[in-house]
Amino acid sequence: MATAIGASTAIRQLFQIRNRYGAALAAQKLCLLQQLAGGKFKSAAELRRWHSALCFLHAFPDSLQHYRLARTELANMEYRVAQLPRAERLKLRDTGIAGTSVHCQFSFEVASWLQRRVPAIVSIDWGKDHDPPGLDEILTHLLQPADEEYFDSGLVTGKDWIGNACRNSDATDFDWLLAQLQEHRLRSTWAALYNAAELWLKWDLRSTRFSKSSNRVAAAKVCVRPQGLRKPAGSVAAEIRRPLESLTRLPPRAGSRMIDVAMASLAVRHRETNHFNHANPREVYVADVGEGVSIAIFGLLQEHRYPLECTMGYLLLSNGMPIGYGGASMLFLQANTGVNIFDEYRGSEAAFLWVQVMRVFHQLAGCTRFIANSYQFGADNSEALRSAAFWFYYRLGYRPVRREIRELASSSAGTRDDVKLLRRLASCDMHLSLPGARHSELFEERWLETSSLLATELLNATGSRNRKDAAHRVANRLAQDIGVRSLAQWSRAERHAFERIAPLVAIADPGNWPAAEKRSLCALLRAKGGECEANFARQLAQHSSLLAALRRACRNAERRERRA
Repeated sequence: MATAIGASTAIRQLFQIRNRYGAALAAQKLCLLQQLAGGKFKSAAELRRWHSALCFLHAFPDSLQHYRLARTELANMEYRVAQLPRAERLKLRDTGIAGTSVHCQFSFEVASWLQRRVPAIVSIDWGKDHDPPGLDEILTHLLQPADEEYFDSGLVTGKDWIGNACRNSDATDFDWLLAQLQEHRLRSTWAALYNAAELWLKWDLRSTRFSKSSNRVAAAKVCVRPQGLRKPAGSVAAEIRRPLESLTRLPPRAGSRMIDVAMASLAVRHRETNHFNHANPREVYVADVGEGVSIAIFGLLQEHRYPLECTMGYLLLSNGMPIGYGGASMLFLQANTGVNIFDEYRGSEAAFLWVQVMRVFHQLAGCTRFIANSYQFGADNSEALRSAAFWFYYRLGYRPVRREIRELASSSAGTRDDVKLLRRLASCDMHLSLPGARHSELFEERWLETSSLLATELLNATGSRNRKDAAHRVANRLAQDIGVRSLAQWSRAERHAFERIAPLVAIADPGNWPAAEKRSLCALLRAKGGECEANFARQLAQHSSLLAALRRACRNAERRERRA
C-alpha cells in the first residue's frame, strides 16, 4: 500500500500513526519506514516530519525492526540534510537536527559547557553587528596596556580585534574569548559581563553526538512496545507510594556523561535550566520505571544550592533518548514541580511519566504533597491555556487550593476548550496530596518571601557594616545556640552552606529547643553542604520542629504586617 504513494503522503501517514499500536498499524509503520528509507526528500518540511517520526519510533518502537530502521535513518540524517537544496537546508536552521546549525544567545554556563565539550565547533555569529552590546566592556578588561591605544582608536571593530587575537591559534573566536574568561578568578563577574554582551553563537551540528538525531545514552536493553503506550494506574496516590525497583546513584564519570546529554537536549532546543547548568556529577541518580524508560535526577553543586529548599532537575529517557525534562524544589514534605515533554514525543505517555516522576521524588525525599504553580496550566501562559493543561493535572488528582475554584472545576469537568473558564481555573495553584498528608505540614510558598524578609531583618540587626560580616555573626550565634562548639571539623562546603542557611534557621529561634532536637538540627544543617543534597531533603522532611517554628514565625510576621 505504502509503495504506491508519494514520499510526502507516506511521511504524513507515518507521523499520524507513530503513536498508535496494534499488529496492523505496526505492519503499516514498517512498510512506510522501508519505503521512505530508500527515498529522497525534497523539502525541509518533509525532513522535519520524518525526523520527528523517527525520534518517536526510536523511543517507543513497535518491534526491534522498527527500532533498528529508525536508528539507522537517524544516523543518516546529516546525509539527508546535505541532499536538500540550499534554500531548503537553510529552513532547517535551529531545528537541532544533525547537519544543521543552532544560533542562540546562550548563558555563560552553557557557553562554557560548549567550549569544554565541542571545542573548535562553536563560533560567534556576528551577523551584521561587529560590535555587539557589551562586548567592548569584556574586551576592555582583557586588554594588555600595550593593546589599549589601538583598541581605543576606533580603527578596529570588536570582531576584527578578536579575529586578530586568535589568528595564530586553532581556536575559533568563541573558544578564544571563553578561554580568556576562564583564566580569571572572578567567575561570577565574568559571567555577568558575558551575559550582558548578548553574544549570538553559531553551533555547527555536523559530526557531533549532541544533535537531536544522535544525543542519547547507551541503553542496556532495547524495549519495544507492541502493546502500546502506558497510562497512569487507577490509583495515582498508590502508584506514587509504590517502591521503585531501582534507584541508583551513578559514579561521577557516568554522572558527567548524563549531564552532557541533559545539557545538549536543552541547548539544541534553545533552552536551559539551572538544574542542568549547575548539576553535580557526584549526585546523579537513575530510576528505572520499566519498558525502557528511565528518569535521571540531578542534584546541584554545593556552591549553587538554595539556602533552604532542595532543588533538583530530572531528565526523562526512553531507550536512551531524552524525551522530556523538569525540576522539583523540595521543602519539608512538599515538592513544587512540573514536567515538559519535548515536541518530538508529544502524544506519548506524558501522564504516566509524570506520575513516575512524583514516585521518584517521593522515594528520594519523602515528599507527600506535590505543588503545581498556576503558570504551568494557564496563568500568563497562553500555550498552557490552549492545551487545556489544567485538566491534565486535574485528571491525575491535583486540586485547586481555593475552595471556590475547586467547586468550579468539579462542576465543569466536562468542559475542555473554554479559554475563559480555563483562565479562571488557573487563578490559583493546585496540589496533589498523598493519604496522610496534613495541612499543618504545608509551608505556604509565600512564606519563602516572608522568611527571607525576616532573615534580612535579622542580618540588619547585627549592626555590621557589610553583609558578609553580618552573615558571619548570625552563623556564629546560631552555632552557639544549637551547641556547635566548632566548625573546624566541617568541610569547606559544609561551613559555606551553614553560613548561607543560618539567617533562615535563626528566625526559628532554636536556642531553647531540647538537646535532641538541637542535635538533629545540627546534622540537618551539616547535610546541606554534603556531597549529596538528597540527604538534606530527607532530613528536612522529618524535621517537624523546624517546620513548626518557621510556620509560626511567618504567621506572626503576617499578623504584624496586617496590623501595620
